[in-house]
Amino acid sequence: MKESILITGATGSLAKYLSYYLSRDFNLKFLTTKKNIVDNKKYFYWNIEKEFIDDQSIKNCKYIIHLAGYSILNRWTSKNKKLMYDSRVKSTKLLYNLVKQNKVNIQAFICASAIGIYENSTDIINEDSALGNSWLSNLAKDWEDSANKFKVLDCRVVLMRISLIFSKKDGFLKYNLLSMKLGIGAILGKKNGIINWMHIEDIARFIKFCIENKKLIGPFNLTVPEKISQYDFYLKMKKHIFFYALIFKIPNLFIRLLLGSRSEIFLSTFNLSSKKIESSGFRFKYFNSNKLIDNITSKKV
Repeated sequence: MKESILITGATGSLAKYLSYYLSRDFNLKFLTTKKNIVDNKKYFYWNIEKEFIDDQSIKNCKYIIHLAGYSILNRWTSKNKKLMYDSRVKSTKLLYNLVKQNKVNIQAFICASAIGIYENSTDIINEDSALGNSWLSNLAKDWEDSANKFKVLDCRVVLMRISLIFSKKDGFLKYNLLSMKLGIGAILGKKNGIINWMHIEDIARFIKFCIENKKLIGPFNLTVPEKISQYDFYLKMKKHIFFYALIFKIPNLFIRLLLGSRSEIFLSTFNLSSKKIESSGFRFKYFNSNKLIDNITSKKV
């Protein structure tokens, strides 16, 4: 009989890809805020603001993969910041209470987190490096603290400090491919700043790896071993795919004027170490930009 997994963030790109990747080996359940897709068999309703979760969603589950979170790319109004916080921190506390009250034996709680938890630095950042004090950093710290409460329930906790998720169909890579197709490669932040990224397929593979490997615990930087600057990344795409594209840097002042405090997302500097994830035994499929370009020019996701 297949083990059951509860996944949050059902309509997000990562959850959608993960469901495709895990469906052959596990019985999957999803929590969603969209009532129109609730069927009480696979999709279950939850309302974070009203502190409601359908407790049938957790029945017989062995693992929880918590991917929900209102996008931080939305405007940083007071209302949206509350949504960003509650969808991550409050939702995690709700899941903890759900498991505790229903006395469910969850073997592992695998929770998304973010590299924004760290202090800005050009030095190599590992999982024990200094944490930041920005609004984003404090959000991520509270998120991880709420996830770590699951340890009290004798549950293994894995924290995925996710960098840019690369997929041709979603997010940063999708829009940059479109931009370069139109002839523009726009650099945000430092020209020589490192791009920290991981392919969506490798993230799904790592989540499955975490389920299967019971010794994996704590935070992991989800980033590839290769260190490549924004400029060199665009040059490589120009050389192999968009030879006609022009590459230029958008001034930091313009980004700050346009985005205000949100500019922190694009102007922060991180140089993440991948040593811990590599030493865990996990093997990347897309471990450098050459592999990524092969994927971009193929028919795969």
